Amino acid sequence: MKESILGTEKIGVLFWRYSIPGVAAMLFLALNTIVDGFFVGNYVGVSGLASVNIAMPFTSLMLAVCVMAGLGAQSMIGRALGGGNSQQAKDVFKTSLLLVGLAAVGFAMAAAIFPQFIARVLGANEAIIAQTTLYIRYVGIFLPCLALMMVLDYVLKTIGLPIYAMGVLVTAVCCHMFFNWLLIAQLSMGIKGAALATGIAYTTAFVLALLPILQKQNRQRFFGGTFNLRLGGHILYTGSSEGLNEAGTGVTTFLFNFVLMRYVGDSGVAAFTVISYLAFGCNNLLIGLADGIGAIVSYNYGSRQFSRVKKIFKFGTVAAFSIGAVLFLGMVLYSRDVIALFLPAGNERVLEFAAYGAQLYAAAFLLNGFNIVASGYFTAIGQANHAVCIALSKGIVGVGAGVLILPLLLGINGIWLAVPLAEGMAMALSVFLLRRHFICRLR
Repeated sequence: MKESILGTEKIGVLFWRYSIPGVAAMLFLALNTIVDGFFVGNYVGVSGLASVNIAMPFTSLMLAVCVMAGLGAQSMIGRALGGGNSQQAKDVFKTSLLLVGLAAVGFAMAAAIFPQFIARVLGANEAIIAQTTLYIRYVGIFLPCLALMMVLDYVLKTIGLPIYAMGVLVTAVCCHMFFNWLLIAQLSMGIKGAALATGIAYTTAFVLALLPILQKQNRQRFFGGTFNLRLGGHILYTGSSEGLNEAGTGVTTFLFNFVLMRYVGDSGVAAFTVISYLAFGCNNLLIGLADGIGAIVSYNYGSRQFSRVKKIFKFGTVAAFSIGAVLFLGMVLYSRDVIALFLPAGNERVLEFAAYGAQLYAAAFLLNGFNIVASGYFTAIGQANHAVCIALSKGIVGVGAGVLILPLLLGINGIWLAVPLAEGMAMALSVFLLRRHFICRLR
C-alpha cells in the first residue's frame, strides 16, 4: 500500500517529498492571488478590490467548514490507516464528504437568494454594494465544487499522492489566471468575470482531485463506508483549529474593514485588501509546509512511532522559521513595488498607506510559521483542544481584540500591529503546550 512509506521511509526523504509539493502548491496559490488582484485592481479598479475584500468573510466561513472537515479527515484517516483500521477510514471519508457537501449547498443557496443582504451585513456601502452583491452571487454557484475539492485534496496526501495533489492545485491556478485574463481583461466582464474565473478554477480542481479516488484500488480503500453523525462531530472537532483559523480570517477581515472604514474610508479598505493579498500568499507557504508534514505525523502517531514524530516536527519547525525570515525581509524591502502592481496609476495615497502598513504587518511572519506548524501538529495527532487554543490566540481572540483596542492607543499604526502582537501571544502559548506535550507524552 502506498501509505506504508509514511511509516518506513527516512524522515528526511519524507519531509522533502511531502513538504515541497505542499509549499509549491501554496506558492502557486500565492501567485494566483497576486495575479487575481492585479486584474481586479487594474481592470475593475479600487472599488473592485474593496468589493472582493468585503465579500471575503462569506467565502471564508465556507472554507472554514471545508478545512475543518478536510484536516479532520486527514488526521483521522492517517491514524486509522497507521493503526490498521480500514473500516474507520472508509467511514471518515464518506462522512466528511457528505458534511461539506450539505454545508456547501446551504451556502450556495444563501448566496443565490440573499446576496445583497449578505453584502450589507458584511459592510458594503452604497459605492460598492452592487459589485459586492454580484461577486457573492456568482462565486456562490461554485461553492459545492470548492467544498468537495478541499476534502479530496487532504485525502490525496494521506494516501501517498502529495505530488498529484500539488498538480491539481497548479492546474487550477493556471486555469484561474487564464480566465482572469480572458473574462476581465479581454471580455471586460468586470467583477462578474472575477467571480466566474474563481468558480471555474474550483470546478477544475474538483474534477482532477476526484479522478485518483475513482481508481479501483482507492475505491476499495475508501468507498463502502457508513455516514455517522457522531463521527462527523469528531471530524469537525479534530480539524476545528484550522477551521477557526479560516473563520478567524473572515471575522478579522470584517473587523479590519469596519475599523478602516471608520478611520480612513474606502481607500483604507482598498489598501488593506492589497496587504491581505500579500499576507494570504505568505501564509499559504507556511500552511503548505504544515499540511505537507501533517500526513506523516498522523500516520506515525497512529502506529506509535514517536521518535519519527519528534523528528518530523523538528524538520517542520526549522523550515517554518527559515521561510518566515525570508518572507519578513521580502515584505519589508519590496512591499511597495509589489503593492504597486495591484493599483492603477493615480492612487499614490493608497499605495503609500498600504506600503507602510505592510512593513509593520511583516513582523508577524517571524512568528506565525511556528504557530501554524504547532497548531497543525496538534491537529494531526488528534489533540484538537490544544490546536484550538493556539488558533484562537492568533486569530479571532488575539487579532480581534488587537484591531479594536490598539487603534485607540496607537492610532492607525495600531491596526497594522494587531496581527504581529497576536502572533507573539500565540507563540508563547505554543511553546508552553509543546513543551508540556513532549515532556509528558512523548518521552
